[in-house]
Amino acid sequence: PVRIKDISDKGIAQALNYSWKALSTKVKKKRLSARERQRQMGLLSGTLDYSGFHQTDLIVEAVFEDLALKQKMVADIEALGEGKIIFASNTSSLPIHKIAEKAQYPEKIIGLHYFSPVEKMPLVEVIPHEKTDAKTIATTVAFAKKQGKVAIVVGDKPGFYVNRILAPYISEALTCLVEGETIENIDKALVQFGFPVGPIQLLDEVGIDIGTKITPILVNEFGERFASPSAVDAVIADDRKGRKNGRGFYLYNQHALPFSLGKNKKRADPMIYRLLQVKPKNQLSASEITERCLLLMLNEAVRCLDENIIQQPRDGDIGAVFGIGFPPFFGGPFRYIDSMGTTKIVDKLNQLTEKYGEKFQPCERLAAMAKLNERFYS
Repeated sequence: PVRIKDISDKGIAQALNYSWKALSTKVKKKRLSARERQRQMGLLSGTLDYSGFHQTDLIVEAVFEDLALKQKMVADIEALGEGKIIFASNTSSLPIHKIAEKAQYPEKIIGLHYFSPVEKMPLVEVIPHEKTDAKTIATTVAFAKKQGKVAIVVGDKPGFYVNRILAPYISEALTCLVEGETIENIDKALVQFGFPVGPIQLLDEVGIDIGTKITPILVNEFGERFASPSAVDAVIADDRKGRKNGRGFYLYNQHALPFSLGKNKKRADPMIYRLLQVKPKNQLSASEITERCLLLMLNEAVRCLDENIIQQPRDGDIGAVFGIGFPPFFGGPFRYIDSMGTTKIVDKLNQLTEKYGEKFQPCERLAAMAKLNERFYS
Protein backbone atom coordinates (compact mmCIF):
# COMPACT_ATOMS: atom_id res chain seq x y z
CA PRO A 1 0.00 0.00 0.00
CA VAL A 2 1.15 3.53 -0.83
CA ARG A 3 0.08 6.70 0.98
CA ILE A 4 0.42 9.99 -0.89
CA LYS A 5 0.75 13.25 1.04
CA ASP A 6 0.33 16.58 -0.69
CA ILE A 7 -0.54 20.14 0.30
CA SER A 8 -3.77 20.19 -1.75
CA ASP A 9 -6.51 17.85 -2.99
CA LYS A 10 -5.52 18.88 -6.51
CA GLY A 11 -2.01 17.48 -5.95
CA ILE A 12 -3.37 14.14 -4.76
CA ALA A 13 -5.81 13.98 -7.68
CA GLN A 14 -2.93 14.64 -10.11
CA ALA A 15 -0.85 11.85 -8.53
CA LEU A 16 -3.73 9.35 -8.76
CA ASN A 17 -4.49 10.43 -12.33
CA TYR A 18 -0.82 10.05 -13.33
CA SER A 19 -0.77 6.53 -11.87
CA TRP A 20 -4.05 5.63 -13.60
CA LYS A 21 -2.67 6.80 -16.97
CA ALA A 22 0.62 4.92 -16.50
CA LEU A 23 -1.22 1.69 -15.60
CA SER A 24 -3.74 2.20 -18.44
CA THR A 25 -0.86 2.38 -20.93
CA LYS A 26 0.22 -1.07 -19.70
CA VAL A 27 -3.36 -2.38 -20.02
CA LYS A 28 -3.52 -1.03 -23.58
CA LYS A 29 -0.27 -2.84 -24.44
CA LYS A 30 -1.61 -6.02 -22.78
CA ARG A 31 1.16 -6.02 -20.17
CA LEU A 32 -1.42 -5.73 -17.39
CA SER A 33 -5.04 -6.84 -16.99
CA ALA A 34 -7.80 -4.34 -16.21
CA ARG A 35 -8.41 -6.22 -12.95
CA GLU A 36 -4.74 -5.86 -11.94
CA ARG A 37 -4.95 -2.12 -12.70
CA GLN A 38 -7.93 -1.85 -10.32
CA ARG A 39 -6.05 -3.82 -7.65
CA GLN A 40 -3.01 -1.54 -7.91
CA MET A 41 -5.12 1.64 -7.84
CA GLY A 42 -6.82 0.25 -4.72
CA LEU A 43 -3.45 0.25 -2.96
CA LEU A 44 -3.12 4.04 -3.38
CA SER A 45 -4.60 6.55 -0.96
CA GLY A 46 -4.07 10.26 -0.35
CA THR A 47 -3.97 12.62 2.61
CA LEU A 48 -3.27 16.29 3.37
CA ASP A 49 -1.75 15.50 6.77
CA TYR A 50 0.42 12.67 8.08
CA SER A 51 -2.44 10.35 9.03
CA GLY A 52 -1.42 6.73 8.39
CA PHE A 53 2.25 7.63 8.06
CA HIS A 54 3.29 6.28 11.48
CA GLN A 55 3.15 2.71 10.12
CA THR A 56 5.22 3.39 7.00
CA ASP A 57 8.55 1.61 6.45
CA LEU A 58 9.99 4.08 3.96
CA ILE A 59 9.05 7.56 2.78
CA VAL A 60 10.15 9.02 -0.55
CA GLU A 61 10.25 12.81 -0.35
CA ALA A 62 9.93 14.73 -3.62
CA VAL A 63 9.25 18.37 -2.64
CA PHE A 64 10.98 21.42 -4.19
CA GLU A 65 14.77 21.77 -3.98
CA ASP A 66 14.52 23.81 -0.78
CA LEU A 67 16.83 22.69 2.03
CA ALA A 68 14.79 24.22 4.89
CA LEU A 69 11.60 22.55 3.59
CA LYS A 70 13.30 19.15 3.35
CA GLN A 71 14.76 19.50 6.85
CA LYS A 72 11.30 20.36 8.20
CA MET A 73 9.94 17.18 6.58
CA VAL A 74 12.73 15.17 8.23
CA ALA A 75 11.65 16.58 11.63
CA ASP A 76 7.96 15.81 10.91
CA ILE A 77 8.72 12.19 9.93
CA GLU A 78 11.05 11.67 12.91
CA ALA A 79 8.32 12.86 15.29
CA LEU A 80 5.98 10.24 13.76
CA GLY A 81 8.30 7.27 13.39
CA GLU A 82 10.69 7.65 16.34
CA GLY A 83 13.62 6.42 14.27
CA LYS A 84 11.82 3.51 12.59
CA ILE A 85 11.02 5.15 9.23
CA ILE A 86 13.59 5.48 6.42
CA PHE A 87 13.54 8.99 4.93
CA ALA A 88 14.60 8.81 1.25
CA SER A 89 15.04 12.12 -0.58
CA ASN A 90 14.60 12.35 -4.34
CA THR A 91 16.84 15.44 -4.52
CA SER A 92 18.89 15.97 -7.66
CA SER A 93 21.24 18.67 -6.35
CA LEU A 94 21.19 19.04 -2.55
CA PRO A 95 23.76 17.03 -0.55
CA ILE A 96 22.14 14.31 1.60
CA HIS A 97 24.34 15.16 4.61
CA LYS A 98 22.85 18.69 4.55
CA ILE A 99 19.30 17.29 4.58
CA ALA A 100 20.33 15.10 7.55
CA GLU A 101 22.19 17.94 9.34
CA LYS A 102 19.57 18.57 12.08
CA ALA A 103 18.18 15.02 12.21
CA GLN A 104 17.76 13.01 15.41
CA TYR A 105 18.20 9.78 13.46
CA PRO A 106 20.67 10.65 10.65
CA GLU A 107 21.31 6.93 10.09
CA LYS A 108 17.79 6.65 8.62
CA ILE A 109 18.31 9.35 5.97
CA ILE A 110 19.37 8.49 2.42
CA GLY A 111 19.10 9.81 -1.13
CA LEU A 112 16.97 7.98 -3.70
CA HIS A 113 17.38 9.84 -6.98
CA TYR A 114 14.99 8.87 -9.79
CA PHE A 115 15.31 10.00 -13.41
CA SER A 116 12.57 11.54 -15.48
CA PRO A 117 10.20 10.15 -16.77
CA VAL A 118 10.28 7.87 -13.72
CA GLU A 119 8.00 5.13 -15.09
CA LYS A 120 10.29 4.70 -18.13
CA MET A 121 13.80 5.32 -16.81
CA PRO A 122 15.26 2.14 -15.26
CA LEU A 123 18.02 3.69 -13.15
CA VAL A 124 17.92 4.96 -9.58
CA GLU A 125 20.86 6.36 -7.58
CA VAL A 126 20.97 5.35 -3.91
CA ILE A 127 22.97 7.97 -1.98
CA PRO A 128 24.02 7.29 1.63
CA HIS A 129 25.76 10.04 3.60
CA GLU A 130 28.52 9.21 6.09
CA LYS A 131 26.08 8.47 8.95
CA THR A 132 23.58 6.33 6.98
CA ASP A 133 23.61 2.80 8.42
CA ALA A 134 24.08 -0.41 6.43
CA LYS A 135 20.51 -1.61 7.06
CA THR A 136 19.06 1.61 5.59
CA ILE A 137 21.26 1.24 2.47
CA ALA A 138 20.33 -2.44 1.99
CA THR A 139 16.60 -1.78 2.54
CA THR A 140 16.58 1.15 0.08
CA VAL A 141 18.38 -0.89 -2.62
CA ALA A 142 15.90 -3.77 -2.07
CA PHE A 143 12.99 -1.31 -2.33
CA ALA A 144 14.33 0.09 -5.63
CA LYS A 145 14.73 -3.43 -7.02
CA LYS A 146 11.13 -4.26 -6.01
CA GLN A 147 10.08 -1.28 -8.14
CA GLY A 148 11.88 -2.90 -11.08
CA LYS A 149 14.71 -0.37 -11.00
CA VAL A 150 18.45 -0.85 -11.53
CA ALA A 151 20.08 0.63 -8.40
CA ILE A 152 23.63 1.93 -8.03
CA VAL A 153 25.03 3.20 -4.72
CA VAL A 154 26.86 6.51 -5.25
CA GLY A 155 28.74 9.08 -3.15
CA ASP A 156 27.18 12.15 -1.54
CA LYS A 157 28.70 14.99 -3.56
CA PRO A 158 26.92 17.55 -5.80
CA GLY A 159 25.54 15.98 -8.97
CA PHE A 160 26.09 12.50 -7.48
CA TYR A 161 27.27 10.40 -10.48
CA VAL A 162 24.90 10.65 -13.45
CA ASN A 163 24.30 14.42 -13.40
CA ARG A 164 27.97 15.05 -12.72
CA ILE A 165 29.14 13.25 -15.90
CA LEU A 166 26.19 14.63 -17.88
CA ALA A 167 26.80 18.31 -17.02
CA PRO A 168 30.14 18.80 -18.86
CA TYR A 169 28.81 16.82 -21.85
CA ILE A 170 25.80 19.16 -22.22
CA SER A 171 27.87 22.28 -21.43
CA GLU A 172 30.31 21.45 -24.24
CA ALA A 173 27.41 20.94 -26.67
CA LEU A 174 26.17 24.44 -25.70
CA THR A 175 29.70 25.82 -26.20
CA CYS A 176 29.70 24.37 -29.74
CA LEU A 177 26.32 26.05 -30.29
CA VAL A 178 27.60 29.44 -29.10
CA GLU A 179 30.60 29.02 -31.44
CA GLY A 180 28.18 28.78 -34.37
CA GLU A 181 27.42 25.07 -34.86
CA THR A 182 23.74 24.43 -35.60
CA ILE A 183 21.48 22.66 -33.12
CA GLU A 184 20.77 19.89 -35.64
CA ASN A 185 24.48 19.38 -36.43
CA ILE A 186 25.38 18.91 -32.75
CA ASP A 187 22.50 16.56 -31.92
CA LYS A 188 22.93 14.55 -35.13
CA ALA A 189 26.63 13.94 -34.34
CA LEU A 190 25.88 12.35 -30.94
CA VAL A 191 22.89 10.37 -32.23
CA GLN A 192 25.13 8.95 -34.99
CA PHE A 193 27.59 7.94 -32.26
CA GLY A 194 24.80 5.98 -30.57
CA PHE A 195 23.02 8.17 -27.99
CA PRO A 196 19.18 7.92 -28.19
CA VAL A 197 18.89 11.74 -28.38
CA GLY A 198 21.42 14.54 -28.80
CA PRO A 199 22.59 16.66 -25.83
CA ILE A 200 20.59 19.77 -26.79
CA GLN A 201 17.37 17.82 -27.28
CA LEU A 202 18.09 16.06 -23.98
CA LEU A 203 18.24 19.44 -22.25
CA ASP A 204 14.82 20.27 -23.76
CA GLU A 205 13.43 16.94 -22.51
CA VAL A 206 14.79 17.33 -18.97
CA GLY A 207 13.75 21.00 -18.82
CA ILE A 208 16.18 23.86 -19.48
CA ASP A 209 15.31 25.42 -16.09
CA ILE A 210 16.10 22.18 -14.20
CA GLY A 211 19.11 21.29 -16.35
CA THR A 212 20.82 24.62 -15.80
CA LYS A 213 19.95 24.89 -12.10
CA ILE A 214 22.59 22.36 -11.07
CA THR A 215 25.42 24.06 -13.07
CA PRO A 216 26.28 26.80 -10.50
CA ILE A 217 26.30 24.18 -7.71
CA LEU A 218 28.81 22.07 -9.66
CA VAL A 219 30.93 25.12 -10.59
CA ASN A 220 31.02 26.13 -6.92
CA GLU A 221 32.16 22.65 -5.83
CA PHE A 222 34.44 21.53 -8.67
CA GLY A 223 35.49 24.64 -10.60
CA GLU A 224 35.16 26.29 -13.98
CA ARG A 225 35.23 23.11 -16.07
CA PHE A 226 31.48 22.83 -15.33
CA ALA A 227 30.60 26.36 -16.46
CA SER A 228 28.13 26.78 -19.32
CA PRO A 229 28.63 29.66 -21.77
CA SER A 230 27.07 32.84 -20.35
CA ALA A 231 25.22 33.50 -23.63
CA VAL A 232 22.82 30.64 -22.70
CA ASP A 233 21.35 32.91 -19.98
CA ALA A 234 19.45 34.70 -22.78
CA VAL A 235 17.61 31.42 -23.59
CA ILE A 236 16.52 31.04 -19.93
CA ALA A 237 15.52 34.74 -19.76
CA ASP A 238 13.25 34.16 -22.78
CA ASP A 239 11.17 31.74 -20.63
CA ARG A 240 12.26 28.68 -22.58
CA LYS A 241 11.87 25.57 -20.45
CA GLY A 242 11.91 22.97 -23.24
CA ARG A 243 9.24 20.49 -24.20
CA LYS A 244 7.16 21.07 -21.04
CA ASN A 245 6.20 24.64 -22.02
CA GLY A 246 6.54 24.12 -25.80
CA ARG A 247 9.49 26.54 -26.01
CA GLY A 248 13.07 25.33 -26.01
CA PHE A 249 15.91 24.92 -28.47
CA TYR A 250 13.32 23.09 -30.61
CA LEU A 251 9.77 24.05 -31.59
CA TYR A 252 7.01 21.91 -30.08
CA ASN A 253 3.78 23.91 -29.95
CA GLN A 254 2.05 22.96 -33.22
CA HIS A 255 -0.73 25.56 -32.89
CA ALA A 256 1.67 28.47 -32.58
CA LEU A 257 3.45 27.62 -35.83
CA PRO A 258 2.55 29.00 -39.27
CA PHE A 259 3.30 25.55 -40.73
CA SER A 260 2.83 21.90 -39.73
CA LEU A 261 5.73 19.91 -38.32
CA GLY A 262 3.93 16.62 -39.04
CA LYS A 263 3.37 13.83 -36.53
CA ASN A 264 6.19 13.48 -33.97
CA LYS A 265 8.41 15.85 -35.98
CA LYS A 266 10.40 18.62 -34.35
CA ARG A 267 12.39 21.51 -35.74
CA ALA A 268 15.14 23.61 -34.21
CA ASP A 269 13.95 27.14 -33.46
CA PRO A 270 15.94 29.67 -35.57
CA MET A 271 15.18 32.33 -32.91
CA ILE A 272 17.79 30.66 -30.68
CA TYR A 273 20.64 32.01 -32.84
CA ARG A 274 19.29 35.53 -32.49
CA LEU A 275 19.04 35.13 -28.71
CA LEU A 276 22.63 33.85 -28.56
CA GLN A 277 23.77 36.54 -31.03
CA VAL A 278 25.50 34.02 -33.28
CA LYS A 279 25.40 33.32 -37.00
CA PRO A 280 25.08 29.56 -37.55
CA LYS A 281 27.95 28.24 -39.67
CA ASN A 282 28.79 24.55 -39.36
CA GLN A 283 32.58 24.27 -39.25
CA LEU A 284 33.14 21.13 -37.18
CA SER A 285 32.80 17.55 -38.38
CA ALA A 286 30.51 15.11 -36.54
CA SER A 287 33.56 13.33 -35.05
CA GLU A 288 35.02 16.64 -33.73
CA ILE A 289 31.75 17.53 -31.98
CA THR A 290 31.43 13.99 -30.59
CA GLU A 291 35.01 13.98 -29.27
CA ARG A 292 34.62 17.31 -27.48
CA CYS A 293 31.38 16.35 -25.72
CA LEU A 294 32.20 12.69 -25.06
CA LEU A 295 35.78 13.05 -23.77
CA LEU A 296 34.69 15.49 -21.06
CA MET A 297 32.13 12.90 -19.91
CA LEU A 298 34.73 10.09 -19.88
CA ASN A 299 37.26 12.22 -17.96
CA GLU A 300 34.63 13.10 -15.34
CA ALA A 301 33.57 9.45 -14.98
CA VAL A 302 37.20 8.53 -14.12
CA ARG A 303 37.31 11.38 -11.57
CA CYS A 304 34.13 9.98 -9.96
CA LEU A 305 35.81 6.57 -9.62
CA ASP A 306 38.91 8.20 -8.15
CA GLU A 307 36.82 10.13 -5.57
CA ASN A 308 34.76 7.04 -4.60
CA ILE A 309 31.56 8.58 -5.96
CA ILE A 310 31.21 5.16 -7.59
CA GLN A 311 32.77 2.05 -6.06
CA GLN A 312 33.75 0.24 -9.27
CA PRO A 313 33.83 0.79 -13.06
CA ARG A 314 30.81 -1.51 -13.46
CA ASP A 315 28.61 0.90 -11.45
CA GLY A 316 29.79 3.77 -13.65
CA ASP A 317 28.94 1.86 -16.81
CA ILE A 318 25.50 0.80 -15.54
CA GLY A 319 24.74 4.36 -14.42
CA ALA A 320 25.68 5.87 -17.78
CA VAL A 321 23.86 3.28 -19.93
CA PHE A 322 20.63 3.21 -17.89
CA GLY A 323 20.68 6.83 -16.65
CA ILE A 324 21.63 8.82 -19.77
CA GLY A 325 21.46 6.34 -22.62
CA PHE A 326 25.22 5.98 -23.16
CA PRO A 327 25.39 3.72 -26.26
CA PRO A 328 24.93 0.22 -24.75
CA PHE A 329 26.93 -1.48 -27.51
CA PHE A 330 30.02 0.38 -26.20
CA GLY A 331 29.28 -0.97 -22.70
CA GLY A 332 29.56 2.38 -20.87
CA PRO A 333 32.32 4.98 -20.33
CA PHE A 334 34.84 2.60 -18.73
CA ARG A 335 34.35 -0.20 -21.25
CA TYR A 336 34.67 2.39 -24.01
CA ILE A 337 37.96 3.76 -22.57
CA ASP A 338 39.27 0.17 -22.40
CA SER A 339 38.30 -0.52 -26.01
CA MET A 340 40.00 2.68 -27.23
CA GLY A 341 42.97 2.35 -24.86
CA THR A 342 43.84 4.80 -22.06
CA THR A 343 46.87 6.06 -24.04
CA LYS A 344 44.74 7.08 -27.03
CA ILE A 345 42.10 8.76 -24.81
CA VAL A 346 44.79 10.77 -22.96
CA ASP A 347 46.47 11.78 -26.24
CA LYS A 348 43.13 13.08 -27.57
CA LEU A 349 42.44 14.97 -24.30
CA ASN A 350 45.91 16.57 -24.49
CA GLN A 351 45.26 17.67 -28.08
CA LEU A 352 41.93 19.21 -27.05
CA THR A 353 43.61 20.93 -24.06
CA GLU A 354 46.05 22.67 -26.44
CA LYS A 355 43.19 23.75 -28.68
CA TYR A 356 40.38 24.59 -26.22
CA GLY A 357 41.93 24.98 -22.77
CA GLU A 358 42.30 23.49 -19.29
CA LYS A 359 38.88 21.84 -18.98
CA PHE A 360 40.15 19.01 -21.24
CA GLN A 361 43.20 18.30 -19.06
CA PRO A 362 43.22 14.52 -18.41
CA CYS A 363 42.63 13.74 -14.73
CA GLU A 364 45.53 12.30 -12.72
CA ARG A 365 44.23 8.75 -12.59
CA LEU A 366 43.68 8.57 -16.34
CA ALA A 367 47.12 10.07 -17.07
CA ALA A 368 48.80 7.59 -14.68
CA MET A 369 46.93 4.65 -16.26
CA ALA A 370 47.94 5.77 -19.77
CA LYS A 371 51.64 5.73 -18.83
CA LEU A 372 51.32 2.08 -17.83
CA ASN A 373 48.77 1.29 -20.55
CA GLU A 374 46.38 -0.01 -17.83
CA ARG A 375 42.74 -1.04 -18.21
CA PHE A 376 39.67 -0.68 -15.94
CA TYR A 377 38.57 -4.29 -16.51
CA SER A 378 40.96 -7.23 -16.38
